[in-house]
Amino acid sequence: MLNLSLAVVLLLLVGPIVANFDGKPAYVQAALVMVTAPVVLVALLCLSSAIRPGSLGRALRRSRRRKS
Repeated sequence: MLNLSLAVVLLLLVGPIVANFDGKPAYVQAALVMVTAPVVLVALLCLSSAIRPGSLGRALRRSRRRKS
């Protein structure tokens, strides 16, 4: 439940930025993309974890085994 709530809050924070994206200069758009991309990534990871609890931990363990 916490992951779902966190994802919703993060997406609500990014929503106004995305809605008012047009009409901004290119350097502002680039800065906004650089700021919002990690936030959206974290929100997607939270949603993934909320949908399938433990799936991110299993994926991390699998990737560690492959590297070793």
